[in-house]
Order: sequence, then C-alpha cells, then structure tokens
Amino acid sequence: MATSDNTLQAADPQRNATVHASAGTGKTWLLVTRIVRLLLAGARPDSILAVTFTRKAAAEMQERVSARLHELMCAAASELDSKLADIGITADTQTRKRARQLYEELLFNPYTLRTTTFHAFCQELLQRFPLEAGVSPGFELKETTGLLEQQAWEALIAESTGKTASMSAVLDALAEGCDGLSNTHTALRSFLSHRSDWWAWIQDQDDPLGYARQQLEQLLEIDTSTGPLDSFPNDLHGAQLLEFAELLGRNTTASNTKNARLLADCLADNPDAAVFYETIKPVFLTQANEARKLKSTGAQIKRLGEAGEQQFITLHFQICDELLALLDRQARYKTFHTSIAWITAGMQLLSHFQRIKQEQRLLDFSDLEWKACELLNRSEHASWVQYKLDTRIDHLLVDEFQDTNPTQWHLLLPLLQELAAGSDERQRSVFLVGDTKQSIYRFRRANPALLGEASDWLEQYLQAENFPLDSSRRSAQAIIDGVNTVFESEPLQQRIGSFNQHTTHLPDVSGRVELLPLIVAEAETESNEAITTTALRNPLQMPRADKEDRRYAREGEMVARRIHDLVASHTPVSREGNTRTLRYGDIIILLRQRT
Repeated sequence: MATSDNTLQAADPQRNATVHASAGTGKTWLLVTRIVRLLLAGARPDSILAVTFTRKAAAEMQERVSARLHELMCAAASELDSKLADIGITADTQTRKRARQLYEELLFNPYTLRTTTFHAFCQELLQRFPLEAGVSPGFELKETTGLLEQQAWEALIAESTGKTASMSAVLDALAEGCDGLSNTHTALRSFLSHRSDWWAWIQDQDDPLGYARQQLEQLLEIDTSTGPLDSFPNDLHGAQLLEFAELLGRNTTASNTKNARLLADCLADNPDAAVFYETIKPVFLTQANEARKLKSTGAQIKRLGEAGEQQFITLHFQICDELLALLDRQARYKTFHTSIAWITAGMQLLSHFQRIKQEQRLLDFSDLEWKACELLNRSEHASWVQYKLDTRIDHLLVDEFQDTNPTQWHLLLPLLQELAAGSDERQRSVFLVGDTKQSIYRFRRANPALLGEASDWLEQYLQAENFPLDSSRRSAQAIIDGVNTVFESEPLQQRIGSFNQHTTHLPDVSGRVELLPLIVAEAETESNEAITTTALRNPLQMPRADKEDRRYAREGEMVARRIHDLVASHTPVSREGNTRTLRYGDIIILLRQRT
C-alpha cells in the first residue's frame, strides 16, 4: 500500500496524533500500522489499549495486527526491508530480528494486546474495582433491557393505583400533555434511554426535581407562582376594549353587530379571566389561532370616518397581539407542567428500573459507562484507580472518535490527564482517529463535535499534531467530486465545521454520480370503484378502501430500472487501464436501514 509522508508521520509512535480520516482513506490500515510500530519500538502488548465501538471492529483490528505481524515473520529476507519501509521504518539488524519475533511473542504472551470496545473496557474496570464503584461483585451484563423496562413500567402503574396515588395525578397530567397513554409510554421510555444525560445534568443536586423546575422556569421565562391568566386582561376591561366594541357596532354588518353585543355583555358581566379570554378570543382570532384579517375599505371609511377607521384597525391588531402573547404564555405554562410531570414520572420509573436490576445483580450498557465514568472522576477512590490504570496503559488509541458521547469523553479524560502529567521516563502516546461526516450513533448520544474538542485538548496539553486523511483509496473522481459538492454546501458547513476538499488515488477510474428525483406521495384520486351509496359497508363482502403508500416500492422500481438501463446499455467501467462493460456484480445499493 503506497503511503504519503503525512500518513507515515501520523503512524509514528513518537508523536501524539489526531487524525481526521474520511471514508476509504486507509484509516484502519493506519491504526494497525501505529500498533505494529509501537510493538516494533519495544512497547509491551499489554501497555497498549485500542478502543473502538463494536466487537466486530475490535476483533477485526486484532486480526489485522496478527496478520501484519505474521507477514513480517514469514517475509523473505528480500521482502522484509520493503515491508518495513512501507510503514515508515528504516530496517537494521535489531529491527529485522524483532519483526521476525513479534508474532510468536504476541501469540504466547499471557498479557496480550487489548483491542476492545468502550463497553468492554468499562466492564473490565468495574469488575476489577466493584466495591470502589459501588456495584455488586460478580454482576452480569444485560444487553437487552426490554423485559426489565416493562417490569419497571408495571411497577410504576401499580404505584399509581396504590393507596398513595399521587403518581396517578402525575401520569394523568402527562397523558393529557402527551395526548394519550401510548405517547406517555413512549415519552417515559425516552427518559430511560437518555438516563445518562439525566444523571449528568443533576449530579451534585440535592433536589433534582426542584433544580429541574428552576431551570425550566428560566428556559420558558415564566413564574409558576402565578398563573398564565393572572395578568389578564390588564386594560382590556377598560377604554381600549370599550372603544373597539363601540367602533365595531358602528361598522354595521351582521357579524360585527353580534360581536359588538358579545363584547359589551362580557364587559358588563365581568367574568373571571379564563371565561373572559375564551369569550372574546373568537372575535379577534381564527380557529387556527391567527389574527383575523382586517383591511381598509370604502364602506368602512364611510361608516367610521378616516380617523375612526384607522383607530378601529389599530385597536384590532393591538388586542390580537395581546391575545396571541397570552396564547404563547399559556403554551409555555402547559409545556412546563407537562415537562415536570414527565420528569417526575421518569425519575420514579428510573428508580424502579435501577432497583429491579440491582435486585438481579445486573448492569446494562448505560450503567457500565456511567459507573465507570463516576469511578474515574467523582468517587473517593478516583485518584487511586487512575493510578492503577496509569501503571498499565502507556499507549491509548481510539477509533471512530466521532461516535463518542459526552460520558465516554469524560471517561477518557482522566486517562489522558494522567498521560499528560506522566514523567518523560516512560514512552507514552495518544492516537485518536475519526471523521465528523460519518457519525452514525446519534441515537446513543454521539456528538461529532467532541472530535474537535479532543483535538484541541490534545494539542494544548500533549502537543498532539492533527493529520487530515482525505485521499480516498476506493472511490472514483466522480464520487469524490460529488462528496466535495455536498459537504462544501453552507448548511453542512455550519453543521460539521471546516471541511477539507477530498481527493482520490484513483483519478482515472470511471465513475458516475446521478441525483434521482424525489419520490413524493401520489395525489388523492377518485377510484372508479368508489362507493357512491350512503349504505353501510358490509365488512364480510367489501374490504375497507385503504390507500396504500407505495413510495418505497416506487423508489425501488426506479432504482431497479436505472440499474437495468446501465447494464443493458453496456456502460463502460475501467480500472488499472482495463476497460469492460458494467455487470450487476459491480453495483452495491446502500440504504439507511435494511428493512
């Protein structure tokens, strides 16, 4: 594999490095090369910790390291120097000897190289320090928690129907705000799935619910010691509304006369604020809660005079603005009360969920991350645990860093701080690789912006260098041009930050980018077999007339037709100077979901 100087510099174990590596640029090759060079430089296998996000990726990394070392062991004398040169090493007698021995050493070493996932690392940490972390020794990892969540939900429902039914009122309020029990269940499941965010938000708070209330009041700009209608109607009872009613009565139409009488009666009866608001709102706002249109007309000027008409229009929109402001205020109060009900019920559901797991000596993935993060950052044993880890880890490598979430970053930070504070006597290094364009774990709280923050931190405290890896080894020039066009657009620039133009090692390979039309829903059409009678449908003889949404099917048909046309028209493809016609096996279809 031909490599650039930039790539070989990033693989140098003497450097701390962050690599922004685009898809197909040789990221995994670089990561494996970095590990091989660490081993060749004399690093103990067990002093290297390589972390990635899936077991498959961790296993593949381990296999590639073993395969690379096996190649060095078996290489002919004439080939070994060339293979070492490919990874940036000038061969000498000692290096050749070590390259021949590494595979066997790694194979029989009881303390092997650790290529692992974040969760596996956390599990190992908690199993090693269970008492310090406050978890049950010998805990089991529960990978699927659907049944546990259902048990927690049933415990919450049972609590709401018990003798102390305060939870019943909370769930009723939440169901009203969420429009039904199904949405309530979905909202509370969301609370469980984001429990790490909740724990992080309320840490150091003695009264989490009180803290949440305070933050929500500030966010929504409300004071819950008063009601949304307490400041209503202000001066609307006075001259402003009276004047409008008088002008409305003079502008004689059937609806105006009716509305003028309604306003006058409302002012005379002086009802409470809620009744008053609901009574006058239809006069000024539509059913969609928009200000009723009002414009100048000749007949209106004739009835009211120019000055009167201008005052009439001004008063109308002033009152509309006040009513719309009140509508917004009511919505913010409703959001507050629904949110507090959600948090209250969510806290109790989470309490049941954690209790059930504790009774069964279980931890899930969120528990692993959070407990490990707390152990390294906030426990009274944090310094001692960090010291014990620091004695074992000299070289930290993290793959797919764009999929790191805030908890995982705070989990890594103590390790990085220990590396930064270490003495110069031990050779130590950090290597992070990622690409903000490839973040796919947003549903697991991944934050691509952390890649930039980590790069800045490492540059400041560990003098790390940043190496962009933007030259593709698998894509044709047409594909790269398409990527550059998309990611240089302003919306994506705002989202991912700086973007380096991509290039390719295959500029002469044929390629094509086509933008197919968007499939939209078909317009509603009257069926020839539409029922014109008013008689009831007999369900045993006539099926319900359902309109099928065929957008996915139509999209599939369109893609299939395009592929058929490309093959049928003998589209030429070339690679490494050889040209032939396109085959079906040359085509891969990538979808967001396999379903």
